[in-house]
Amino acid sequence: MKYLHLLVVVALPFFLFAQAPTIYTVLNVPNPKDGGNGYVSDPTGIIGPEAVASINAIAASVEDSATAEMAVVVLPSIGEQNPKDFATALFKHWGIGKAGKDNGLLILTVMDQHRTEFETGYGLEGILPDIICYRVGMQVLVPLFKQEKYGEGLTATVRRFQEIMQDPAALEELRAEERPYGQDGTSKGNPLLIVLLVYAAVSLLAGILLLRHILLTNWGKDELYDKYQKIQRFHSIFPAIFFPIPCLPIFLWASGLLKKLRNHPRFSKVNGKPMRKLNEGEEDEYLQKGQITEEDIQSVDYDVWITNEADDILILRYEKRFSKYSPCPECGFKAYYQSHSETIQAATYHSTGTRELTYTCKNCNYTHSKREIIPMMTQSSSSSGSSSGGGGGSWGGGRSGGGGAGVSW
Repeated sequence: MKYLHLLVVVALPFFLFAQAPTIYTVLNVPNPKDGGNGYVSDPTGIIGPEAVASINAIAASVEDSATAEMAVVVLPSIGEQNPKDFATALFKHWGIGKAGKDNGLLILTVMDQHRTEFETGYGLEGILPDIICYRVGMQVLVPLFKQEKYGEGLTATVRRFQEIMQDPAALEELRAEERPYGQDGTSKGNPLLIVLLVYAAVSLLAGILLLRHILLTNWGKDELYDKYQKIQRFHSIFPAIFFPIPCLPIFLWASGLLKKLRNHPRFSKVNGKPMRKLNEGEEDEYLQKGQITEEDIQSVDYDVWITNEADDILILRYEKRFSKYSPCPECGFKAYYQSHSETIQAATYHSTGTRELTYTCKNCNYTHSKREIIPMMTQSSSSSGSSSGGGGGSWGGGRSGGGGAGVSW
């Protein structure tokens, strides 16, 4: 018994040392890209091979479709190091994400600290802001981790990030639930209400300014044609789309007002006689060839007003706002457009190319050609194209500014 007790005393430290978790540093975390093409570093097999395979497949799909690189790291311990600082340093050490796009995401789980950190690159901070990362962690990862379903938790989390990066609707759904959070995860306000109030204020201001401009112009002493042109410059559907209340009713009312101004009875400035507006078939007699061409291609519309005795003629020009035509440098009519494009030398991955653009006037047949540079081709977002493998033999060289969030379970 004496020797048995001695054996226990001698062997116990070695046994405890063998059971202690390995403490990892940034430099000795196994890189899944070293000698392989995966996305998961799970050196002690905490999440199991099935979860590793599933996460690799999802991450490869994300890189193929969204160009983003995701790395998942599961470590038993990092000692006394701070998980957030460790994640930032590991992200930069590996260079996760594409160079120039900085669209990397690192999910680091430290088992003995019961902590998971989400580290995002500069290019993902817009689509994966801190609050989105935090919500994914709290709603998807933490419930499964509390049940010790670590493989399922990380697989579900990676799949949720895949949905966000590949489906804009999923991102909007998450953003609709956003709430600011502090270090303890408590809510500090309601940003949705603030956004709505700001939006309402901007909408009201836009509506007031638009209505003020239209009313002052309509009440002014300008000629009917000048009033039309001034109101037309601010008559756009875009304010009505972005600020439907109150800009949509104003837009509809202004449309009627413009029609009224354009068709309002006119009198000759020469002799004071009333004038009548000619129809499309009658007005061609009084238009130049270039003006008829502009009407035919719908770049400009003309109204022709004439007295009954034809002793005064008024031609009013109404230019279409959106048209592929521009004024011709030769004849001046709005009938000049790009008629042809021909590649002289195709661009490659190593050099730029050249194309020749031809411009023609539909009125005077003036033609002009110029050459422009075709940008050099860039490599595809993923070098593997496989849904079960990875993104090649190394990370893309992305950078991180420390964005992301962390959750505890």
